[in-house]
Amino acid sequence: MADSIEYHQPNDEIQEIIGQVPSGVVRWGITFSLILLLVVLWVSRYLYLPVSIKATATLNAKEQYFRVVWMKTDPAVDYIVRVTEHALVQKNDTLLMEINTQTNKKKYYTSTTKGKVALFKGTEEMPRASVLMVIPEFSDYIVELKVPVSGAGQLREGQKVILRLDEFPESKYGFLIGKVATTMLVPIDKFYRIKVTLDNGLITNINQRIPMQASVSGTAEIITENSSVFDKIFKNLI
Repeated sequence: MADSIEYHQPNDEIQEIIGQVPSGVVRWGITFSLILLLVVLWVSRYLYLPVSIKATATLNAKEQYFRVVWMKTDPAVDYIVRVTEHALVQKNDTLLMEINTQTNKKKYYTSTTKGKVALFKGTEEMPRASVLMVIPEFSDYIVELKVPVSGAGQLREGQKVILRLDEFPESKYGFLIGKVATTMLVPIDKFYRIKVTLDNGLITNINQRIPMQASVSGTAEIITENSSVFDKIFKNLI
């Protein structure tokens, strides 16, 4: 004889109790959601999404090397060096004298800057030539950016600039921080030249000093807008 299975359907009162969600749970869920929303909005006021323009950058010392290159090719012309290796010379000091022994005509080469003398033999183009250089003490510099024409209309004086230098890795040296100094938009070869002033000279954001050279290249990031996530959300809603 087969076993009989009895199934008892819950009555309406039990079903009503099971189907009800306690009001306290509903209130707690709504309160939690509101608190979470407020926390997200509060945090979004301190999260910034900068908008920037990329550019190439060069730091050029105001005092540049002065170089004289010569090679004796005419038997009637002699060259006399008037300074010695490592000598300190002043601007307008005579470095080299060229003498034509047939006419006794003399030509003088003078330094355009103050610095130390360095003597070399040969250049890539003229291996047999002699080279005299005056190496100045670099004390000041000019920071210039090449900005693409597209998007340059967003540039304004005072905008923040982040400079990363090719010869000094960001992982070790950090980056330089400055501001847009001039915005005279005169295109040259499809680029605008923008001058920048540095906030802390050659001291980076992690307090590393960049040794000054005649010229250093790198990349720049000009921050044109620095709105918070909160501002962007409500700006789009309005």
